[in-house]
Amino acid sequence: MKFLRHAVLAFALFPWLALAQSWPAKPVHVIVPLLAGGSVDQTARFFAAELGKGLGQSFVVENVPGGNGTIGLARAAQAAPDGYTLVVSANSFQTISPLLSETPIPYDTVKDFTPIAGLVSVSHVILAKPSLPASTLPELVALAKASPQRLNHGAASATGASYLASILFGQRAGVQFTDVFYKGAAGAYTDLMGGHIDVFFDSLGAAIPLINSGKVKAIATTQSRRHPLTPNVPTVAESYPGFDTSGWYALYGPAKVPPEIVNRLNAEITKIHKSAEFQSFAAAYGYEAMAGTAAQLAAVQAQELVQWGEIAKTLRPAAKTR
Repeated sequence: MKFLRHAVLAFALFPWLALAQSWPAKPVHVIVPLLAGGSVDQTARFFAAELGKGLGQSFVVENVPGGNGTIGLARAAQAAPDGYTLVVSANSFQTISPLLSETPIPYDTVKDFTPIAGLVSVSHVILAKPSLPASTLPELVALAKASPQRLNHGAASATGASYLASILFGQRAGVQFTDVFYKGAAGAYTDLMGGHIDVFFDSLGAAIPLINSGKVKAIATTQSRRHPLTPNVPTVAESYPGFDTSGWYALYGPAKVPPEIVNRLNAEITKIHKSAEFQSFAAAYGYEAMAGTAAQLAAVQAQELVQWGEIAKTLRPAAKTR
């Protein structure tokens, strides 16, 4: 009887204990703050399906686009922290938009979210038009230094991880491109293949078909080691030691999601990372597993906020979007 009283008291004081033990007892909503069909959406749908299999409950993806991700992320931040509303976000939203957004975002990307697990890391690649008289990184740097600001660099977003990778590269290599901003990657690729711009930084997975077909040239990848899909393409770090940038997609919840639910989700995602299904998915899109604990995800976010914050201070005015 005494034990029963203590148990009742514990649940009265910590109602989330009972919630966490029974979770998930109903479908879980996974917000994607972008339109369907993109790489974040594809990643969210893959993990939602696999989580549903592992946890015996439906994980339903809901696309909530708008405001460069802010509408969907705001909805996630305002949801009850009961584990039934999650969001798949990207480092461009969690660590870059807060620094470069022209208007204040309606949430704090650290205080208003619970980091749960990294999903995938996304290598960037420096691409060049086929006719550019440079096929290696030293040749590209030499060409850029010989004609300062004459090389046009396409950018799909002024707040994206790939754009800041280009800024970081310019600082390390001592070169400066002339930025041409687009409303998305499609326009940049069209102009790159057509020879209207010279270089473009983008995710490797999106570029692989065009690299393999010879429609664009791969100059270098931006992670610290060569990517298994492009073993013959050197890394920037081989010329500039320590250079390492990548994008990533991760699972978050509203602030104060019970740690039991966080740990259960993280453990399930760790299992998914080790599965044959994930290996096949990752190979198709050029992704790699972003493994680690929730605390490690929080640490990565904190580190990038510092890194990108320093770079954001030096950004030159954006060119007109095309």
